Amino acid sequence: MKRFVNLLLLSTAIIIFTSFKNDILKIYSEYTIDDIYSKIDLESGTLDEDGEEIDFIFTKDKIKAGRYEISIADGPGDLYEIKGTDYYIEFVGYYGYAGYGDEGLLIINSYGTGKFIKYED
Repeated sequence: MKRFVNLLLLSTAIIIFTSFKNDILKIYSEYTIDDIYSKIDLESGTLDEDGEEIDFIFTKDKIKAGRYEISIADGPGDLYEIKGTDYYIEFVGYYGYAGYGDEGLLIINSYGTGKFIKYED
């Protein structure tokens, strides 16, 4: 009976460890954030310096320090939209195609900089 209980406990420990290990392995890649921007919508008829009509501009901004579960999508130029917000991020190096959404963890430090850890699909 004691051998059965020990085997049961060992089996349970293996299952728990395997589940935990699978969660750890969901982390795929880490990307350093260069800047954070806010999108500001402009009034209809606003013109840029070339006389072309523009709908919005981006200004540098900060996000409160913390950890955020987010999804990013391709934005204009080198920017990536944090879905569901007016925030956009720019990475230090090449990130690549995010399409309509890559999920991950956004970690912002007290200096307003941070990183994005992309989860494996």
